[in-house]
Amino acid sequence: TEDNVRELRKEARREGLEGISPRYVQDKISNAIVKYPEEPTMNPFMVLNELEAGLDHHSLITNEELKKRYRELIKVVKSEYTEIVKNEVQRAISADEDGIKRLFANYIDNVKAYVQREKVKNKFTGDDEDANEKLMRSIEEKIDIPESRKDDFRREIMNYIGALSLDNKKFEWRSNDRLAKALELKLFEDQKDSIKLSSLVSNVMDKETQEKIDIVKSRLIKGFGYDEHSATDVLNYVASIFARGDIQS
Repeated sequence: TEDNVRELRKEARREGLEGISPRYVQDKISNAIVKYPEEPTMNPFMVLNELEAGLDHHSLITNEELKKRYRELIKVVKSEYTEIVKNEVQRAISADEDGIKRLFANYIDNVKAYVQREKVKNKFTGDDEDANEKLMRSIEEKIDIPESRKDDFRREIMNYIGALSLDNKKFEWRSNDRLAKALELKLFEDQKDSIKLSSLVSNVMDKETQEKIDIVKSRLIKGFGYDEHSATDVLNYVASIFARGDIQS
Protein backbone atom coordinates (compact mmCIF):
# COMPACT_ATOMS: atom_id res chain seq x y z
CA THR A 1 0.00 0.00 0.00
CA GLU A 2 1.00 3.65 -0.28
CA ASP A 3 1.27 3.84 3.52
CA ASN A 4 3.78 0.97 3.50
CA VAL A 5 5.84 2.70 0.82
CA ARG A 6 5.90 5.95 2.78
CA GLU A 7 6.92 4.09 5.93
CA LEU A 8 9.76 2.30 4.13
CA ARG A 9 11.00 5.57 2.65
CA LYS A 10 10.91 7.17 6.09
CA GLU A 11 12.94 4.34 7.62
CA ALA A 12 15.53 4.25 4.83
CA ARG A 13 16.11 7.86 3.83
CA ARG A 14 19.68 7.15 2.73
CA GLU A 15 18.90 3.97 0.83
CA GLY A 16 21.35 3.69 -2.05
CA LEU A 17 23.50 6.57 -0.77
CA GLU A 18 25.75 4.59 1.55
CA GLY A 19 26.98 1.05 2.07
CA ILE A 20 28.70 -1.39 -0.28
CA SER A 21 28.85 -0.20 -3.89
CA PRO A 22 27.27 -2.17 -6.77
CA ARG A 23 30.72 -2.27 -8.40
CA TYR A 24 32.15 -4.13 -5.38
CA VAL A 25 29.34 -6.68 -5.57
CA GLN A 26 29.87 -7.15 -9.32
CA ASP A 27 33.60 -7.64 -8.77
CA LYS A 28 32.99 -10.30 -6.12
CA ILE A 29 30.53 -12.15 -8.34
CA SER A 30 33.21 -12.14 -11.06
CA ASN A 31 35.75 -13.43 -8.53
CA ALA A 32 33.43 -16.29 -7.59
CA ILE A 33 32.98 -17.26 -11.25
CA VAL A 34 36.76 -17.31 -11.77
CA LYS A 35 37.38 -19.16 -8.49
CA TYR A 36 35.00 -22.02 -9.35
CA PRO A 37 35.49 -22.58 -13.11
CA GLU A 38 34.40 -26.21 -12.88
CA GLU A 39 30.96 -25.28 -11.51
CA PRO A 40 28.18 -24.85 -14.13
CA THR A 41 26.31 -22.44 -11.82
CA MET A 42 27.06 -20.26 -8.81
CA ASN A 43 25.33 -20.87 -5.49
CA PRO A 44 24.65 -17.96 -3.09
CA PHE A 45 27.27 -19.10 -0.58
CA MET A 46 30.05 -18.80 -3.15
CA VAL A 47 29.14 -15.15 -3.73
CA LEU A 48 28.47 -14.33 -0.08
CA ASN A 49 31.81 -15.81 0.96
CA GLU A 50 33.57 -13.66 -1.64
CA LEU A 51 31.71 -10.57 -0.41
CA GLU A 52 32.84 -11.29 3.13
CA ALA A 53 36.45 -12.13 2.26
CA GLY A 54 36.80 -8.95 0.22
CA LEU A 55 36.01 -6.69 3.16
CA ASP A 56 39.57 -6.99 4.45
CA HIS A 57 40.95 -5.66 1.15
CA HIS A 58 38.42 -2.89 0.44
CA SER A 59 40.34 0.39 0.16
CA LEU A 60 37.36 2.49 1.31
CA ILE A 61 36.35 0.34 4.28
CA THR A 62 38.94 0.73 7.02
CA ASN A 63 36.63 1.09 10.02
CA GLU A 64 36.59 -2.23 11.91
CA GLU A 65 33.13 -1.55 13.35
CA LEU A 66 31.76 -1.07 9.84
CA LYS A 67 33.40 -4.30 8.67
CA LYS A 68 31.85 -6.07 11.65
CA ARG A 69 28.42 -4.69 10.74
CA TYR A 70 28.74 -5.86 7.13
CA ARG A 71 29.82 -9.33 8.28
CA GLU A 72 26.79 -9.49 10.57
CA LEU A 73 24.54 -8.53 7.65
CA ILE A 74 26.07 -11.27 5.49
CA LYS A 75 25.47 -13.72 8.34
CA VAL A 76 21.80 -12.66 8.42
CA VAL A 77 21.52 -13.16 4.66
CA LYS A 78 23.01 -16.66 4.92
CA SER A 79 20.56 -17.52 7.70
CA GLU A 80 17.58 -16.19 5.74
CA TYR A 81 18.67 -18.04 2.61
CA THR A 82 19.00 -21.27 4.58
CA GLU A 83 15.44 -20.91 5.88
CA ILE A 84 14.18 -20.23 2.35
CA VAL A 85 15.78 -23.34 0.82
CA LYS A 86 14.73 -25.52 3.76
CA ASN A 87 11.17 -24.35 3.21
CA GLU A 88 11.35 -24.95 -0.55
CA VAL A 89 12.70 -28.48 -0.12
CA GLN A 90 10.03 -29.23 2.48
CA ARG A 91 7.34 -27.99 0.10
CA ALA A 92 8.82 -30.03 -2.75
CA ILE A 93 8.77 -33.15 -0.58
CA SER A 94 5.20 -32.52 0.56
CA ALA A 95 3.94 -31.53 -2.92
CA ASP A 96 1.96 -34.76 -3.21
CA GLU A 97 -1.38 -33.28 -4.27
CA ASP A 98 -3.37 -36.46 -3.68
CA GLY A 99 -1.70 -37.07 -0.31
CA ILE A 100 -2.33 -33.55 0.94
CA LYS A 101 -5.96 -33.66 -0.22
CA ARG A 102 -6.51 -36.90 1.71
CA LEU A 103 -4.92 -35.40 4.82
CA PHE A 104 -7.03 -32.25 4.41
CA ALA A 105 -10.28 -34.21 4.00
CA ASN A 106 -9.46 -36.33 7.04
CA TYR A 107 -8.71 -33.25 9.14
CA ILE A 108 -11.91 -31.45 8.09
CA ASP A 109 -14.05 -34.54 8.77
CA ASN A 110 -12.64 -34.73 12.28
CA VAL A 111 -12.89 -30.99 12.95
CA LYS A 112 -16.52 -30.99 11.82
CA ALA A 113 -17.31 -33.92 14.11
CA TYR A 114 -15.48 -32.26 17.01
CA VAL A 115 -17.16 -28.86 16.66
CA GLN A 116 -20.63 -30.32 16.10
CA ARG A 117 -20.13 -32.96 18.81
CA GLU A 118 -20.74 -35.78 16.37
CA LYS A 119 -19.01 -39.05 15.53
CA VAL A 120 -16.75 -39.83 12.60
CA LYS A 121 -17.59 -42.81 10.41
CA ASN A 122 -14.63 -45.18 10.15
CA LYS A 123 -14.51 -45.88 6.40
CA PHE A 124 -12.84 -49.26 6.95
CA THR A 125 -14.92 -50.74 9.78
CA GLY A 126 -18.07 -48.67 9.38
CA ASP A 127 -18.03 -47.89 13.12
CA ASP A 128 -18.85 -44.45 14.53
CA GLU A 129 -15.84 -43.12 16.42
CA ASP A 130 -14.83 -40.01 18.34
CA ALA A 131 -12.97 -37.30 16.44
CA ASN A 132 -9.28 -38.13 16.14
CA GLU A 133 -7.71 -35.67 18.56
CA LYS A 134 -4.20 -36.94 17.89
CA LEU A 135 -4.53 -36.29 14.16
CA MET A 136 -5.99 -32.81 14.62
CA ARG A 137 -3.33 -31.74 17.12
CA SER A 138 -0.50 -33.18 14.99
CA ILE A 139 -1.56 -30.74 12.26
CA GLU A 140 -2.41 -27.74 14.44
CA GLU A 141 0.86 -27.93 16.34
CA LYS A 142 2.72 -27.34 13.07
CA ILE A 143 1.50 -23.73 13.13
CA ASP A 144 1.85 -23.28 16.89
CA ILE A 145 -1.83 -23.52 17.79
CA PRO A 146 -1.68 -24.14 21.57
CA GLU A 147 -4.00 -26.54 23.36
CA SER A 148 -5.87 -23.58 24.84
CA ARG A 149 -6.62 -22.16 21.35
CA LYS A 150 -7.51 -25.34 19.48
CA ASP A 151 -11.28 -24.89 19.91
CA ASP A 152 -11.13 -21.32 18.59
CA PHE A 153 -9.09 -22.39 15.56
CA ARG A 154 -11.42 -25.28 14.74
CA ARG A 155 -14.50 -23.06 15.02
CA GLU A 156 -12.76 -20.48 12.83
CA ILE A 157 -12.24 -23.12 10.14
CA MET A 158 -15.87 -24.28 10.32
CA ASN A 159 -17.15 -20.69 10.19
CA TYR A 160 -14.99 -20.06 7.14
CA ILE A 161 -16.37 -23.17 5.43
CA GLY A 162 -19.91 -21.96 6.19
CA ALA A 163 -19.23 -18.46 4.86
CA LEU A 164 -17.83 -19.85 1.61
CA SER A 165 -20.79 -22.19 1.14
CA LEU A 166 -23.19 -19.22 1.33
CA ASP A 167 -21.43 -17.87 -1.76
CA ASN A 168 -21.50 -21.30 -3.41
CA LYS A 169 -17.74 -21.58 -3.01
CA LYS A 170 -15.85 -24.70 -1.97
CA PHE A 171 -13.36 -24.79 0.90
CA GLU A 172 -10.16 -26.39 -0.41
CA TRP A 173 -6.87 -27.16 1.27
CA ARG A 174 -5.31 -23.95 -0.04
CA SER A 175 -8.24 -21.75 1.03
CA ASN A 176 -6.76 -20.96 4.45
CA ASP A 177 -3.07 -20.02 4.41
CA ARG A 178 -2.35 -21.17 7.96
CA LEU A 179 -4.06 -24.52 7.50
CA ALA A 180 -2.31 -25.03 4.15
CA LYS A 181 1.07 -24.46 5.81
CA ALA A 182 0.18 -26.88 8.62
CA LEU A 183 -0.89 -29.56 6.14
CA GLU A 184 2.33 -29.18 4.13
CA LEU A 185 4.48 -29.46 7.24
CA LYS A 186 2.54 -32.47 8.50
CA LEU A 187 2.81 -34.25 5.16
CA PHE A 188 6.52 -33.42 5.03
CA GLU A 189 7.00 -34.92 8.49
CA ASP A 190 5.15 -38.07 7.42
CA GLN A 191 7.11 -38.46 4.17
CA LYS A 192 10.64 -37.26 4.93
CA ASP A 193 11.77 -40.55 6.47
CA SER A 194 10.53 -42.59 3.51
CA ILE A 195 12.45 -40.34 1.11
CA LYS A 196 15.64 -40.78 3.17
CA LEU A 197 17.33 -37.46 2.45
CA SER A 198 20.07 -38.60 4.81
CA SER A 199 21.22 -41.02 2.10
CA LEU A 200 22.38 -37.99 0.10
CA VAL A 201 24.86 -37.23 2.86
CA SER A 202 26.11 -40.81 3.17
CA ASN A 203 26.08 -41.40 -0.62
CA VAL A 204 24.41 -44.77 -0.01
CA MET A 205 21.19 -44.94 -1.98
CA ASP A 206 18.94 -47.72 -3.25
CA LYS A 207 16.92 -47.50 -6.47
CA GLU A 208 13.62 -46.69 -4.73
CA THR A 209 15.17 -43.84 -2.74
CA GLN A 210 16.86 -42.46 -5.87
CA GLU A 211 13.51 -42.41 -7.68
CA LYS A 212 11.85 -40.52 -4.81
CA ILE A 213 14.68 -37.99 -4.65
CA ASP A 214 14.49 -37.51 -8.43
CA ILE A 215 10.80 -36.66 -8.02
CA VAL A 216 11.63 -34.05 -5.36
CA LYS A 217 14.35 -32.66 -7.62
CA SER A 218 11.93 -32.34 -10.55
CA ARG A 219 9.48 -30.47 -8.29
CA LEU A 220 12.24 -28.03 -7.32
CA ILE A 221 13.00 -27.46 -11.00
CA LYS A 222 9.38 -27.01 -12.09
CA GLY A 223 8.03 -25.24 -9.02
CA PHE A 224 10.92 -23.11 -7.79
CA GLY A 225 13.05 -22.31 -10.85
CA TYR A 226 16.11 -24.46 -10.12
CA ASP A 227 18.13 -26.16 -12.82
CA GLU A 228 19.41 -29.73 -12.52
CA HIS A 229 22.73 -28.75 -10.93
CA SER A 230 21.36 -26.21 -8.44
CA ALA A 231 18.51 -28.56 -7.44
CA THR A 232 21.09 -31.24 -6.63
CA ASP A 233 23.19 -28.71 -4.71
CA VAL A 234 20.32 -27.44 -2.60
CA LEU A 235 19.08 -30.97 -1.84
CA ASN A 236 22.54 -31.95 -0.62
CA TYR A 237 22.77 -28.80 1.50
CA VAL A 238 19.33 -29.22 3.06
CA ALA A 239 19.93 -32.95 3.60
CA SER A 240 22.99 -32.06 5.70
CA ILE A 241 20.83 -29.69 7.77
CA PHE A 242 18.10 -32.27 8.31
CA ALA A 243 20.74 -34.84 9.23
CA ARG A 244 21.57 -32.58 12.17
CA GLY A 245 17.91 -32.47 13.15
CA ASP A 246 17.43 -28.81 12.22
CA ILE A 247 13.97 -28.77 10.65
CA GLN A 248 11.78 -25.80 9.79
CA SER A 249 8.66 -25.64 11.92
